[in-house]
Amino acid sequence: MGFPSPAQDHVEHLLSLNDILMPNPANMMRIETPEGFVLVDRSIPPKPGDKVAFQFEDYPQIGKLFPSGIITQDGETIDGQGLDGVVVLGKVTAEVLAVYEPYRPTI
Repeated sequence: MGFPSPAQDHVEHLLSLNDILMPNPANMMRIETPEGFVLVDRSIPPKPGDKVAFQFEDYPQIGKLFPSGIITQDGETIDGQGLDGVVVLGKVTAEVLAVYEPYRPTI
């Protein structure tokens, strides 16, 4: 039979990335980007300086929110009347980058 393990009564729950990255799954959405994907929480109101997901010309994009407008990942500024067609989807809470590139040379 043997000696019983002293850690037998110590049980931990499994580590889950969903628990860490998605604390509020009912209000989260995933948006694909060229580098990977971002997780967006629609329940957190974005503040100036936050990274946000927004829809512009029916295409989801990521940018940085400022009081006068949004700066896209390309460095372009959307402000003034250009903001009429912008719908802010929510605050980006996590960014997951892809490391695998199929056409990268093997070292």
